[in-house]
Amino acid sequence: MTPRASTGTIPAPPPLPAFAEGTRSGTGPLSAEMLIVCLDPEDATATLASFLDANNIVFDAALAGPETILGRITRVMQPLSPQPLALPSELESCSAALCTELQSMPRLKLVLTLGISAHIVVLGACGIPLSRLDFRPGEITHLPDGLLLADGCHFPNTPFPAEMMAQRRSALTELSPKIRAALRPTV
Repeated sequence: MTPRASTGTIPAPPPLPAFAEGTRSGTGPLSAEMLIVCLDPEDATATLASFLDANNIVFDAALAGPETILGRITRVMQPLSPQPLALPSELESCSAALCTELQSMPRLKLVLTLGISAHIVVLGACGIPLSRLDFRPGEITHLPDGLLLADGCHFPNTPFPAEMMAQRRSALTELSPKIRAALRPTV
């Protein structure tokens, strides 16, 4: 991630000291090439198990190989609750924290957002106004600094209509090969 991530409508937080690998809040190393941004990282790991397996995504650098994708799930949004909706000030705070985390990830190529709140936080962290990029589940967008943004739907841990859950899983399944192709293009 380049320093350009700190430009835009949300002021960048003051510079933080360099962090050693694994000392920041999240699952997976800061050397990951893919970051997942969501409300509940623990639930996301369980909910996304088949997606992670299908795409050969691991959160341990020791397990990474040429075909695996080294990933990370951030915890910057963990204090937020999906209901009621987060306040703009809370999302701005999450964006500032995420901006710092993005700048600490030199190999990052793709961010997968799970839900519109995560999408908003990523845009804020990258200094992109909300009016410039709609939430597009199932799509990958190239951001101005070269980072890829893949939008997926949030999977709530509360009772949810089965049909809607199936639609969300289907959308993520359709996004899966796009993510794989973006991170492991064939020559």
